[in-house]
Amino acid sequence: MGRWNAGWMALRRGVARFGRHVRRGAAAYSVLLLALLLTLLASYYVRQNVEAEARTRFDETTKATRAAIYRRVNAYLAAMFGARGLLRVSDSVGRDEWDGYVRSIEPGSPLRKSQSLEGLQSLGFATYLRPGETEAYSREAREEGVRDLWPEPDGERSAYFPLKLVGPSYEANRKMINYDAYSDPAHRSVMDRARDIGEPQVTGMDYVLTNAPSHSEADLAFRKGFVVYLPVYQDGEPEDTVAERRRALRGFVVGTFKAEELFAHTFGRTFHPAVDFEVYDGEDAASSSLLYDNNGVRNAGEKGNATLFSKVRRIKVADTRSGTREWALYFATLPAFERGVKSNLPAFVLVSGVTVSLLLFGITWMLARSRTQAFRASADLKEANRELEQANTELQRSREGLVSAREEERRRLRRDLHDGVGPQLAALMLELETASDLVSDNPEASALIAKLSKRAREIVSDVRHSVHALRPPALDELGLVEALREGALQYGPAGLRVSVEDPEELSHLPAAVEVACYRIAQEALANVVRHARASHCSIRIRLDDEAGALSVEVEDDGRGIRDEDRAGVGMSSMRERTEELGGRCTVKPLAGGGTLVRALLPFRTTEDTPVERSKGA
Repeated sequence: MGRWNAGWMALRRGVARFGRHVRRGAAAYSVLLLALLLTLLASYYVRQNVEAEARTRFDETTKATRAAIYRRVNAYLAAMFGARGLLRVSDSVGRDEWDGYVRSIEPGSPLRKSQSLEGLQSLGFATYLRPGETEAYSREAREEGVRDLWPEPDGERSAYFPLKLVGPSYEANRKMINYDAYSDPAHRSVMDRARDIGEPQVTGMDYVLTNAPSHSEADLAFRKGFVVYLPVYQDGEPEDTVAERRRALRGFVVGTFKAEELFAHTFGRTFHPAVDFEVYDGEDAASSSLLYDNNGVRNAGEKGNATLFSKVRRIKVADTRSGTREWALYFATLPAFERGVKSNLPAFVLVSGVTVSLLLFGITWMLARSRTQAFRASADLKEANRELEQANTELQRSREGLVSAREEERRRLRRDLHDGVGPQLAALMLELETASDLVSDNPEASALIAKLSKRAREIVSDVRHSVHALRPPALDELGLVEALREGALQYGPAGLRVSVEDPEELSHLPAAVEVACYRIAQEALANVVRHARASHCSIRIRLDDEAGALSVEVEDDGRGIRDEDRAGVGMSSMRERTEELGGRCTVKPLAGGGTLVRALLPFRTTEDTPVERSKGA
């Protein structure tokens, strides 16, 4: 139990110390908390800006890619419309003329580079044959030394569309001469739809015959691509209805495209290398046939494939009124893109902010500690000042007590000497005179008595001198006011008129106050005679019972006090007598000339209790 109590007390002391520590450093911890909060907000803001900028780059890449595909496909469609125009103005376009047209498509444009049309495997014309026209067409083909209609019809069909013209005249394209794609049900439905609506239509993902890559041992290869069919009608025939378009059909301009080269050369070096781009034949990237992948790794629809940004955009191929074909364009960021997004700037802001926060915390802590120490020193100084003031008060109280006791003792001694020793000495002198008369016939005795009488007179003189030195006799004989008036009479011969104003009733004051008032007035009058050249001087005595002090003022009409007179012995003596009693003395010149000396002499004790005063003369 005792061990538990000791542990509990130690815990309480620790909590108390921690509380005091927190209170002392409240400002510093507040600054640290605020600075860290601002740092986190700044780091979050910077990270959001970096990610927003990355998102903007990603979105711009997707928009630019979609627009580039539109431009590329529409450019090829324009070439196909140009080929249809060539066929409509001429009924007999030869293979060389066709090949020349295909090779001359937009010279100098991105569609033509080193006589190789990137993405376009072939541009051909599939002529429309009715069932009775196949024999004559095959005979004509054999005469020209080209391949016969293929694949061979499996029974009779309602229509045949052999590829009569094809260019450029590459080996793979020459192999496709007289190929009838109408035999394939998928191509047949696309061709029928193009015939009926009169607009280009696109097949789904297909494998097209191409020349094999240079590093391959084979001559030919099948590669992913698609085919576009553009119907060609007889010139001058009506084409307003489906029936009219079917009757006027002459064949199809056939565009065969290689998906990889088409998309790769659509962007060139402008495509962001850290973004995965995949093209799917269909609306859904996850379940459709892959046409193109720029990095060779399929990502769309793969589980566990977490990317920073990903998006699927749809595009209508050969954007016609029917809108029969859509591609899904899948975009996703690659690790290289994400490494670029993971900028060091947020971490730098965070580290810098934490460093600055700790620095501010240290500075604030030192300032708070200095302030606490200053407050503590100020409190100690106030306590020291209070103790000093208390000591000064005690010292002043002791000083006032000593002065009062001294003057009271002097008054008692003077009274004792005057009333006790004085009469006894006078009686002794009378007895000596009587004894001298009795021994007049004895010379020796008379001489001794005469000597004793002289000694007694000297003692009486010394006693009178001591009595006068202890306290002015006039104060006890006449009182303060009358003593001042009597003392002022001695300045009459010097031409100075002195008036004394006093209260109607002035009780006896403490001996120290009486002596100080009398001496200050005497010293002030002496200064007036010596320095002021005044003709009149007034002495005013007032009692301030509320303040417990006696006020004495000496005012003259002379020339005023000079600076050199302020440091005189008389001035110093007046101030010392006033300060001994805890009062104050001021000397100032008057506006109309003259000088005013004012002394305020307390006659109460420090505890503010009245000093006993008796009435009398």
